Amino acid sequence: MKNSTKAVARIILFLCLGGLFGYTVGSAIKSTDRPKSITQVLKNNCDCKEVNQIIYAKGVQFGSNGLSTEKGEYQLVDCKFSSVKKEAEKIQDLLLSKIKGFNKVDLLELEFVNGNNSETIIIKNGEIQ
Repeated sequence: MKNSTKAVARIILFLCLGGLFGYTVGSAIKSTDRPKSITQVLKNNCDCKEVNQIIYAKGVQFGSNGLSTEKGEYQLVDCKFSSVKKEAEKIQDLLLSKIKGFNKVDLLELEFVNGNNSETIIIKNGEIQ
């Protein structure tokens, strides 16, 4: 009787550990699609000649915008829009609605380059700064 109780406890423990491992692996796989998804949303919804992913990094980083664990930088070249602020708000809404977990991205920098002008918009945890 004592041995069967230990066996059941071990089986339950291994099932819990297996479930936790599976969840972790699944979350990691889903989060690796985030950079590609962001790039695709930008390309499909922005009227730009080019959309370039400069960097997308995971891990602890410290920069001029503070500490982050997930950071992306994108360059949007020769875009057609009336205002950078309105375009950034449109992009923010699109990313929040189309990309699961977008608000978990600590830092997203969008650099709009039109001719000689360049303006950078920063989105932290889904909110424009």
